[in-house]
Amino acid sequence: MQKLTTMLLLLMTVCLTLNGLTAQNLAATTTPLSEVEQLQLPRLDNKELLQAEQARRAPGLAPRFAETIEVDVSPNTHGTWEVTNGTAIWRLRVPSPGAKSINFGFDQYRMPQGGQLMLYTPDGALVQGPFTPADNEEHEELWTPVIPGDELVIEVSLPAARQHELRLHLKSVNHDFLGFGDVASSILSGSCNLDVVCDAGDGWGIVDQYRDIIQSVAVIGLGGGTFCTGFLVSNARQDCTPFFMTANHCGINNGNAASLVVYWNFINSVCRQPGTAASGGNGDGTLADFNSGSIFRAGYGASDMTLVELDDPVSETANAWFAGWDAREVLPQDTII
Repeated sequence: MQKLTTMLLLLMTVCLTLNGLTAQNLAATTTPLSEVEQLQLPRLDNKELLQAEQARRAPGLAPRFAETIEVDVSPNTHGTWEVTNGTAIWRLRVPSPGAKSINFGFDQYRMPQGGQLMLYTPDGALVQGPFTPADNEEHEELWTPVIPGDELVIEVSLPAARQHELRLHLKSVNHDFLGFGDVASSILSGSCNLDVVCDAGDGWGIVDQYRDIIQSVAVIGLGGGTFCTGFLVSNARQDCTPFFMTANHCGINNGNAASLVVYWNFINSVCRQPGTAASGGNGDGTLADFNSGSIFRAGYGASDMTLVELDDPVSETANAWFAGWDAREVLPQDTII
C-alpha cells in the first residue's frame, strides 16, 4: 500500500517460505512470434469504461480498474503448437488494444510434471512466471497478476510425452482501462497522506516504529477487475498459516476467492511530503511480488470483515509480517497510528 493509514500493531510474526513464482528463460522456439495465432477480442473504449466506472462508484463498493472480456480458449482450440527436441510448446498472442495492463483468469489449470506456463510482452521486456505444477490447486483455477501493456503472449512448454495431460482453459481476459497501479493514487490516496517509505531522515520519525505492521499490508485484485487492500493476520498458534483479512465490501466470497491476487510491497520508492503536488500524484509501487488464489474462511458484513486463507505460502521475497490481534476491550494506547 502506498500510503500510511490507521493501523493496529499488537504483535507481529514473520515467516519466510517459497512460492516458486520467479522469472525463468522462455522456451526455445523455431516458429517466429509473428506467425503465432492472435486471439481476436472486441475493441474497448477506455474513456467510456472510465465514465461508466465513475458513475458506478459509491461508498462501500470496491473500485474497478479492468473490464472482463469473456473468452473460451484452450490449447485444443486456439494458439500454435510446435515440438522441439522432445519439448511441446504452445503459444497464443492476446492483444487488447489500448489496455494499460492485461491479466488472465483460467478456470482450468492443471500443469503436468515438467511443464510450465509463462506470460510475457511480445518484445520480451516483461516476463512473469513460471507457473508450474506447484500452482495446481483443488479449485483448478489460476488468476495471473497484471502485466503492463496491451498485448501478452501465453506460452506453455512441457515434455511432449505429457502433452495429453495438460488441462488449460482461459475464461477471461481482463482489459485495464484505468491503470491498476494508478488506482491507489487516484482513488484511495490523497496528497494529505504519508508514504510509508518516509522515515526520520525525511522528518517523519513517527513511522519508524511501525515498519513491521507496514509489511503485513498488501494491495489485492479480485476477479481480474476490482481493487482493494488487506493484511496478513496471525492466528493464536502463530504458525504462519497465511490468513489474510480485508473488507467485506471488497466482495470476496466462497465463489470467487480463488481469483484473489495479493501484491506485496506496493510502496512508493521515495518519500513525498504530504500536501505537495507530488504526494497527490501517481506513485511507482511495484506489482512484481504476488500470491495468487485463496480459500474463503469467513465474512461478516456488520463489521465489514472478510477472512481468507491464501492457498500457497506467502511469497518468500515479500518479507511479509503477520499482524497481531487482541480480544481485550481496552487497547494499549501506544499501538495506534
